[in-house]
Amino acid sequence: MIPKNNLHKLYLVYGNQKLLIKEKVYSIIEDILKDRQHDWGLERFYSEELLKNTEGSERQNIEDLIIACEILPMLTDRKVVWIDNFEMVKKNKNNLENNNKNILYQTVEKIIKNPPESIWFIFTSAATREQDFSKSLFQSIKKKGVINKFTTYENYNPLNWVIERAGAKGIPLSANYGSLLIDIIGTDLIELDHELEKLSLFLSGEKISDDMIKEHIRGHKQFSVFRMTDALSRKELLPALEILDQQLQLKPREHLRLFSLIIIQFRRLMKIHSMINQFYKESEIINKISLPTFLSKQVLIQARNFTSLELQNIYRELAKLDLRIKFQSSLAPLILQNVFQKICSGYFEKKEGGQ
Repeated sequence: MIPKNNLHKLYLVYGNQKLLIKEKVYSIIEDILKDRQHDWGLERFYSEELLKNTEGSERQNIEDLIIACEILPMLTDRKVVWIDNFEMVKKNKNNLENNNKNILYQTVEKIIKNPPESIWFIFTSAATREQDFSKSLFQSIKKKGVINKFTTYENYNPLNWVIERAGAKGIPLSANYGSLLIDIIGTDLIELDHELEKLSLFLSGEKISDDMIKEHIRGHKQFSVFRMTDALSRKELLPALEILDQQLQLKPREHLRLFSLIIIQFRRLMKIHSMINQFYKESEIINKISLPTFLSKQVLIQARNFTSLELQNIYRELAKLDLRIKFQSSLAPLILQNVFQKICSGYFEKKEGGQ
């Protein structure tokens, strides 16, 4: 068992990589509590909830936090207090006001200055920049504790992570097949980890091939969007609607994500069509769109099945529908079905049709 004195009392874990943050936090908790019951030794608070102005409840929440931070554990010899949304813990401009914001800030400030002997503190946040936090609190944690940042940016490629993660799950994944997985699934580590977990269950110990990966993930929404636009490019309404219905039934609350992927795919088709019109060679286009070989040529066919004007009109229509999809989520299936019907009927082939 790690002696108490070898453990830091303060931890800040932040960034936009939810999976890495979650794993790091639970690793810290495990190091602190070891074999102790988490039900007794772990309390979690959300700054967003603590700052709510609901009458009769907000002060009680703050009081709960204060009690948790001051009273030593009764059924165990150590405790972890986990405070989320740490970017919201900031000093009010009017420091004289006795409101939740100031009380929360003062409570956390007191913790950081002098943490109780038997209590450890973990602060987490989805913020990505140091300046998103209270400067004084951040610097104090940096001086007295440990800060872990898990942030990725636009061109992030988690290939090494995918290969290492696959190996840990018993999947001998090469760089080529790792890249293929990323190309189809995307760079979200939670989704990649989910697909690797499924691969480990069905393909563990087997020699991984291109076809096996394609077959296994053919139902993933990224791949499904490709199949959807493929059907739309051929003006085949029924297959496109069947795929749409399947995706919405599997994850009805992910209509925004699905709509975003449809927009991305049509943006890609516009880019490809533009390169075709500029007489780019097929090999040059394939290199620029960065898709797996088995998808690249089919995407070229998709782009050629549309006219440049048609793609512009479709993309313009999707852009106009963006807010409706966000704020009228219950209508998302009907809105998308209507767009698909227009595409397959040739509605967007004429300029006036897209206006």
